[in-house]
Amino acid sequence: MTPKAHASGTPPVRGADRRSPNRTRQGDFHVIRRLLHDYLGEQWVALSIAIVCMVVTAGTNGALAAILNPAIKKIFLDKIPHMLVTIPLEIMGIVLLRAVSSFGEQYFTNSTAERIVAAVQRDMFRSQVRLDLASQNAIHSGEMISKFLYDAAVLRNAITRGVAGLGKEAVTLIALFVVMLLQDWQLTLISLALLPAVAFVTQKLGRSLRKSSTRGMEQTGVLARALSEALSGRRIIKAYNLEDHASEIAEARIAQRLRYILKAVRSRSASVPATDLIGGIAAAITVAFAGWQAMHGQLAINEFAAFVAAMLLAQQPVRNLSQLLAISNEGLSAANRLFSIIDARPAIANLPGALPLRISKPTGGGVRFENVRFEYRPGAPALDGVSLDIPAGKKVALVGPSGSGKTTVFNLLLRFHEPASGRIIIDGQDIQAVTLESLRANLALVTQEPVLFDESIAENISLGKRDLDRNAIVAAAKAAAADEFIRTIEEGYDANVGEGGLKLSGGQRQRIAIARAMLRDAPILLLDEATSSLDTESERQVQEALARLMKGRTTIVIAHRLSTVLDADIIYVLDKGRVVESGTHSELIAKGALYARLYQHDFDDGIENT
Repeated sequence: MTPKAHASGTPPVRGADRRSPNRTRQGDFHVIRRLLHDYLGEQWVALSIAIVCMVVTAGTNGALAAILNPAIKKIFLDKIPHMLVTIPLEIMGIVLLRAVSSFGEQYFTNSTAERIVAAVQRDMFRSQVRLDLASQNAIHSGEMISKFLYDAAVLRNAITRGVAGLGKEAVTLIALFVVMLLQDWQLTLISLALLPAVAFVTQKLGRSLRKSSTRGMEQTGVLARALSEALSGRRIIKAYNLEDHASEIAEARIAQRLRYILKAVRSRSASVPATDLIGGIAAAITVAFAGWQAMHGQLAINEFAAFVAAMLLAQQPVRNLSQLLAISNEGLSAANRLFSIIDARPAIANLPGALPLRISKPTGGGVRFENVRFEYRPGAPALDGVSLDIPAGKKVALVGPSGSGKTTVFNLLLRFHEPASGRIIIDGQDIQAVTLESLRANLALVTQEPVLFDESIAENISLGKRDLDRNAIVAAAKAAAADEFIRTIEEGYDANVGEGGLKLSGGQRQRIAIARAMLRDAPILLLDEATSSLDTESERQVQEALARLMKGRTTIVIAHRLSTVLDADIIYVLDKGRVVESGTHSELIAKGALYARLYQHDFDDGIENT
């Protein structure tokens, strides 16, 4: 069930407003209207059944109170014999009907709530995964998971207990008030006199609860962030004896979260006693007036019993309403946070009229950077007027000291970020004028640190192409020198690699990543020192495979070990975001400048490590 606002699934055009996940929260009416409009569209049948059951349940509560009048009159006062059977059977029938309607109400309400929350989570994930890299990096993964799970659970609770409960209790209260009015309208008005006080207290407590709940949810995200970092950095924590430091950070986050949660608990706990106190005062006044009426012959005992039963039964809905309003307030806060994720828009998206990237095979794939400038932080350019000419079908290397801008070249070519100025051209087409999907489909990336998903080896090689022929997967693994070790693993290609591929060694993970790139068969290859994690024999095999793969394709290599790119057709040397040299290996060595110094340093390190 996709919200109508996002039904097409098409990302907005470039230049559209990208809303911050931390923007000012929407009004309650807007949030409620959006939940109803966007997420209840396909649930109207289940919701209608739940409402009918809710009304029936409320009606039976009123019927149980109303039946006391004839029961007392006909059994205890008039002493009609057959009423000893008739009235108990009527009570049993009412109770049975209430049991059936209560089951239907609970089932259809809860199933509707679960479907709504699942749809919200789906839209959150779709929105987050489509964000540009900079926007994704701005939100900590732990905080995102907290919103995805904890806030969604709060919303579910608000729908099942809060919104549905408010409707049920309101209808029940109306039914009981009707019974009270039928017995004595004067007593009913007296009992209603203090309802404005209940509303005032509930509003005050609800406002306090909303604020505390929102802060508590935010602190839950902060705590999740600390836990996520502790888990991802567990090796460093162990290596540097940081257990106590990590514990102190987590304990501080837990204590801060607890403070806000206790404030919310205090407000939530005060709602029922405050309502009971006001209700008790109303009951005392009502009973006193009823006693005066009885003494003056204006109220019969059977009427009084039915009225008191209805009034006492009404106490519970009033108590519940005060508590359910608090739960609904928490749910609205959670919905605001969830919608802030759904509404986030990528800064990098297809321009209006964007066309698919066209690369003619086997001779296409030329890449050109024209005076490209980019900065991650204002005033600190990562690329400062970089121009590169990468001919189609050639092997081009990017070398330079750490932080010189090599990885930024890849990031801009993949459109993870957009340049501040300049252009990037592939076969005469500005990459900002082509669709993102077609651009990335023509690029194959292998990073220095391979990224594997917690799926099978075959799925990691095919990357979700489940209909792909297993023979093609095996062929790619063989070409990447991975087939031999895969067959030694129990379950082989169907073996799960674990979180981040931790069930495999670094070299094995790298070969899986290389097999993935080989299977993609893209005309442009981006290799970030793709053989750095392999042993000598595996590196030899993979280098041979890469040589076959690179034939007729454009290959851009980020080189950390210069010995791996001696055969490059062109080597660009970057330093502080600028291209300072270019040429073949022999030409650059002859210049005796930065490249020569880097090569000599690399060569000296190689000798020391032998």
